[in-house]
Order: sequence, then C-alpha cells, then structure tokens
Amino acid sequence: MISLNIFSKCPFNGNPKTRLKGFLTKDERSFLTRKMLTNILDETSGLGRNIETTLWIYPHFKHSWFNELKIKYKINIKKQEGISLCERMNNCLSSESLIYDQTVLVGSDIPCLTRNIIIDAINVLSKKDIVIGPSKDGGFYLIGTNNFFENLIDCAKPMNTENILNNINSHYEEIGFTRELKDIDNSEDLLTI
Repeated sequence: MISLNIFSKCPFNGNPKTRLKGFLTKDERSFLTRKMLTNILDETSGLGRNIETTLWIYPHFKHSWFNELKIKYKINIKKQEGISLCERMNNCLSSESLIYDQTVLVGSDIPCLTRNIIIDAINVLSKKDIVIGPSKDGGFYLIGTNNFFENLIDCAKPMNTENILNNINSHYEEIGFTRELKDIDNSEDLLTI
C-alpha cells in the first residue's frame, strides 16, 4: 500500500500564502489556496486502489469545506502535528511509513503537478530508496520514501534539495528524482506560471 499525503494551510483560518500579502488580498489568497488544493485533488483522484490519500491541514480542519472534499475525493483528512513545517512533515512521514510500504508527501501549491508525475514518483520508489521532486527555487515539492529514518528532513537547516540530499546520503544509497516544477511562494511565481 502507498500513502499519498498532501500538505496545505487552512484557506479559512490558516492565513495562507503570506508571502503574497500586498499582492493579493486575504480573500484572494484564500481562493488561490482552495483552487490549488482542488486542482491537486483532481489530479490525484482515482490513482489506484493501493493508494490511500490523506490531506493534512494546518492549523485547523474543522470547516464544512473539508468534509465536502473528504466525501467528494474519498480521502482522509488530518491535522498537521508539530511546531514548524519541517517538524510537521517529519511527523507525517514517520507516522505514515509505519503503516504503508511507500510514503509520498507533496505540497499543495504546485499548479503544474500532475497525476503522471505522482505515478512517476511511485515508480521511482519501486527502484530507489527515496524520491525527491525538486522545485525551481531550490526547494522541493515532493518527497517519498520506502522506509523512514528519524528526522529525514533536518529542521536545523533551510528546507531545500541540497540540504535534504546531504542529510539523507548517509542513510540511503538509492535516490531518485522526478521533474523539476515551480511552486507558488511569491508574486513573481504567480505571474510566471
């Protein structure tokens, strides 16, 4: 079984896409977050019976919209646990890898992420220990593993592909990659999709 995990801030009370303040209003940032999230859910819907999808929300998921998503897309919804984003990602990877053979985590702000890229990442995991989807800004939009080690993502360092690779090289020999994509962090990213 494969655990596919999608991370998102709550579009209603999570103050999403704060780096777009001054460019978009709070309502516009909320709309953008909802739109990108449903786009990814559309892409990942129906990937296969052996894939269990969970939407991880921060800080709260007690809104009727999430219940609608749960029913429409047949997904699980959980609250992200931890203080920092890095800690919440490690917690997700750790808990899911105890249950599933493969664990994949993606961000929700990647408008070009397609079902084929997710399938490619899963296929990479059938040959490699870990898969990374690098983003054009030096970070990553996807990380997947066959077996998790504690603190896969080093929270003491900036979360970027280089630091991830430095941290995991001592634990994993086989590292694979998916396509490089753009995530939406600032107004320039939004204008150059």
